[in-house]
Amino acid sequence: MWPSSYFRWLTKAVPTGAVETYPEISDSYETNLPNVFIIGDLTGVPLLKFSAESGVNVWKHIRDIKSEALDVVIIGSGPAGLSCAYEASRLGKKYVVLEANLPFQTIQSYPKQKPIFAEPKNLEFQSKIKIQNSTKEELLDYLNGLLQKEPIELHTGKRVSSIQTQGSLYSVQTELGESYLTSSVVIAIGKSGDPKRLGVKGESGPNVFYRLFDPYESKGKSVVVVGGGDSAVEAAIACSDYAEEVSLIHRGQEFQRPKQENRKRLDDLVQNGKIKLLLEAEVSEISEQNVFLKTPSSSIKRRADLVYVLIGNAAPIPFLKKLGIKIQNQKSLSDWVGFVSLFSFACLAYLGKASFYGPGWFSPLATTFGVISILSLSFFAYLKSKGGFGFIQPWVWFRNTYLLSLFFYFLFVYLSATYFGYTLFGKYPSFHYTMLYSLTILVFGIRRILVRRTQYILYQTFSLIFVQIFFLFLLPELILPELGDLGYLGSPDGYIRKEIFPNDAYWKAYGFILAWPLNMGVLYDGGITNFWLGYGVLFSFGLIPLIVYKYGKGAYCGWICSCGGLAETLGDEHRQKMPHEKWAYRFEHSGQYILALALILTVLKLVGVYGKVYDPNLEMSEFIADSVKWIYDIVVDIGLAGVVGVGFYFLFSGRIWCRMFCPLASLMHVYAKFSSFRIFSDKKRCISCNICTKNCHQGIDVMGYASRGIPMDSVQCVRCSACVSLCPTDVLQFGQIKSSGIHYDFLKAK
Repeated sequence: MWPSSYFRWLTKAVPTGAVETYPEISDSYETNLPNVFIIGDLTGVPLLKFSAESGVNVWKHIRDIKSEALDVVIIGSGPAGLSCAYEASRLGKKYVVLEANLPFQTIQSYPKQKPIFAEPKNLEFQSKIKIQNSTKEELLDYLNGLLQKEPIELHTGKRVSSIQTQGSLYSVQTELGESYLTSSVVIAIGKSGDPKRLGVKGESGPNVFYRLFDPYESKGKSVVVVGGGDSAVEAAIACSDYAEEVSLIHRGQEFQRPKQENRKRLDDLVQNGKIKLLLEAEVSEISEQNVFLKTPSSSIKRRADLVYVLIGNAAPIPFLKKLGIKIQNQKSLSDWVGFVSLFSFACLAYLGKASFYGPGWFSPLATTFGVISILSLSFFAYLKSKGGFGFIQPWVWFRNTYLLSLFFYFLFVYLSATYFGYTLFGKYPSFHYTMLYSLTILVFGIRRILVRRTQYILYQTFSLIFVQIFFLFLLPELILPELGDLGYLGSPDGYIRKEIFPNDAYWKAYGFILAWPLNMGVLYDGGITNFWLGYGVLFSFGLIPLIVYKYGKGAYCGWICSCGGLAETLGDEHRQKMPHEKWAYRFEHSGQYILALALILTVLKLVGVYGKVYDPNLEMSEFIADSVKWIYDIVVDIGLAGVVGVGFYFLFSGRIWCRMFCPLASLMHVYAKFSSFRIFSDKKRCISCNICTKNCHQGIDVMGYASRGIPMDSVQCVRCSACVSLCPTDVLQFGQIKSSGIHYDFLKAK
């Protein structure tokens, strides 16, 4: 079928990896519990250097509460917890470190002689913990030596069971019944929770292990290692010195995650016959002597005296949930109530502003959603008050106050105009909606510039603010009407007021920025004029393909478009909520069907308008187009672009409309297939931390490209720069592929 072939062409070889689940923390390491922080591996960066540095940096955000209690209880005594304790000591804070086992338990569980890579090499230390290239044993000797030389307040064998609030303080409870009163808590327990399992028959057998402790135990035996990361590769390498035979099983076509040094050693051992590498193979069953595999072409049996399943560990999510810490994309009752509030407001706003020129049933429906918004907001406030508001960060307080003010402002404007005939400043709700939309981009754009301090984001956000405020608010809503009233736009029969703004439809100025088919109304509403037909063709099929070819789809979506403007500003805090599941990758082609419908309607309209001059029967074509267009407006422009596009901001991401439904974005997907723009990666520096993928609010598996060193050519990319600027090891960079080679962008994204 041609749709399937077309979609395969658009997305050929695009990685579609999922993101790992982590606790939800702010940029300051803080969880949803005030003054409770998470540092180390659980932030999502699996590097010992970063773990140690996070132990220092967290002290920039811990709020000082004067009391007789401890200043902090640190849970976990790995490099992150130890670094945090030393910094607390340096600052003169009252602290205690609680460790469930022995110090450095995670490192203790590493295989013998496991290599330690001190990445990134250019990171300057603030922590007392200095991580160097070494082995497991050398690192443990260094850490234990430091602990003996400079002891800390460390209590071992203290497994934390709960954290309970006591006013503005916390009581940290252990399984032994001890209680520690503190004003803040820092959790540094690492990511070594329960090992991930294969879910196959026999994996609980006596010959199956989920950690490699001593490679010597494999002496003279047949060993099968399952996994595709550093742990699996290092285990296979270590066992190859002792085992009779070693098989490494990986379900992928190639390795993406292992470090370059490990990959080179593996390749050498495979070439020398020391390791048997089986790719695109999945374990179907394990017996006491064999492992049974399935490949795309056959079934295989491998002898296995020892089986090491090293496919990663699941973060200690149950423990964190028990403490009351929110997990990424975990939805509570208050989250769903908040979603209903925002979604209802989006319905109110779009139906309300359209009610003055749309069907009569828009108005009562908008009013109904306004009532639902008020009720859900009241219930939301009740749910929050039950748990106690506690300390609210200044930005969170400002953000929520602003959004509430925006809601009540528009509600007042709408109800006044609809039921009392009073228009604030003499303007209909559509004017006020556009004003609030522009103001929101300005307010949250300033916040984005202050938080994401890069030159790229400064210029990009300024562009989005300027385009929205000037071209999409001041020009159509204030400047052009004033110029028209003063006679500067000529007579009603003049070219400007006849061809560009027929019948003083100054809103058509949106068409200067919002190209076809994003802005279908320029061609439909008020009739087609030669100017807008010519400009639309030139803009949509001339200028946009040109900039997409050189700079990628994001040159428009990330720097010009008003939908992107709101997504990059208001939606900036919620980019991690974009789903990466298989259903989302399938659903993101929906916009192609909308594009096809827009094309059909436009062709029918043009045939009817220009063809009826030669054949009156062709007027039926225009009638059919107009009959369907109003449904298109309700479903696409109001329903998907407005209600879903805004209403799903805090449930999914600000880019849900851009990724899934936008017909202009879908058109640019075709252009992007021929673009020279790429995001290039330095594979040697990639640590497969998944931060790039997690922060892509277009749902792109950026890490899938970066870990393989493949230039990213996904048509979904909007050049937001999040993946580039947030990469902890500077792996990614914008650039173009040209005949003379790779040219990197002069404007750095980091």
